[in-house]
Amino acid sequence: MPPQTVGAHRLRNSFGVLLVVVAVLLVPVSVLGVWIRNQLLDTDRYTETVTPLASDPDIQDAVTERVTKAIYDGVDVKSLVAEALPEKGAFLASPISLGIENLIERLTRELVTSDRFAQLWVSANQKAHQALVDVLTKPGDRKGSVSVDLSGVVAEVQSRLSSSGIDIFSGDKIDPQLELFESDDLARVQTAVSLFDTLATIMPWVAIGLLVAAAFVFVDHRRGVLAGFVGLLVGALITVAFFTAARWLLLFELPAGTSTSAVEAIFDNLTRFVRGSLRALVAVGFVGVLAAVLAGPSRPATALRRWVGIGVSKTGDAAAAHGARLGGFGAFVAEYLVAIRVAVVAVAVLVLVVGEQPSAGSVLWTAVLTLVALVVIEIVARTAAAETSASSEQPDSVAD
Repeated sequence: MPPQTVGAHRLRNSFGVLLVVVAVLLVPVSVLGVWIRNQLLDTDRYTETVTPLASDPDIQDAVTERVTKAIYDGVDVKSLVAEALPEKGAFLASPISLGIENLIERLTRELVTSDRFAQLWVSANQKAHQALVDVLTKPGDRKGSVSVDLSGVVAEVQSRLSSSGIDIFSGDKIDPQLELFESDDLARVQTAVSLFDTLATIMPWVAIGLLVAAAFVFVDHRRGVLAGFVGLLVGALITVAFFTAARWLLLFELPAGTSTSAVEAIFDNLTRFVRGSLRALVAVGFVGVLAAVLAGPSRPATALRRWVGIGVSKTGDAAAAHGARLGGFGAFVAEYLVAIRVAVVAVAVLVLVVGEQPSAGSVLWTAVLTLVALVVIEIVARTAAAETSASSEQPDSVAD
């Protein structure tokens, strides 16, 4: 090969690697941008996502504890009980106070496990989301904290206490908070959030376009495809690592007394769709890398393709020998075999693209079913070829 050609090939391959590296860096940007726009900054999506948390045991426990403590600590119950008791009954102040605290906890627990709490939870989270959007998008010297106002739950419990004949809490305005996030970094990332929000629409397509372009830029297109899928896999894994680190950092910076399990439940719920999408991306990258490797010139890949080819040929020949007659269908498949292969792969890709939130399992099953369909098509084409060959040899045997 002339030196000029070698140099041109190296230049193309280097440019292809550059395209893949840029795409790898854009995968986390794309995922974060879509998540920020569609989940973190969209009130309806946010509310829809956190609504099921009203029935989460960790959330219910955290709300019950916070509301019970806020109501009971808001009044000196023991002193009020002692004043109401005769001097000889003063020793009953402590057990009566404890009984009142237990009653508050029981009434709160009944409320947070009822349908009414779901309504209060949604309303409180709508306000909390607006506070989150303000912290992330509006400049100002605000502390990076977002919490759910539980005053609505307190008011309901106070009303139920009054109905039970205990009205010593009804005159107090209590606003306990359930912390969602607390980190000074939240208020410092406004520029990044704005950038991610702006780029959310185009970045995924740019990343995909770069990976596709790399496949064509590489001199060996198969290696280009392999590099593209490796890049997709690496980008997805980097994004998984980012969300894992963000989760750890968020929990690490929580102030003392915050319900860690409740914050974990909220964070995991808000990121469940993006984590599912990342698992699907990892599965796509893995399947693509495996397919590109098996299509390569390595000895294991060559041996596997040869074994599959032999198996397909023997199966098709055996089917024809046992009287399988595919007629026009078999002839059509044999004639347009390449086009049918492309159509099968295109349908598989379309299923994944059109499907809502494809999971890693759906990606793997789609790959398996596509492989099975391709093998069946090859067997049909081989059977048709064997049938045609047998038909063409029949006149000769008669003539003999």
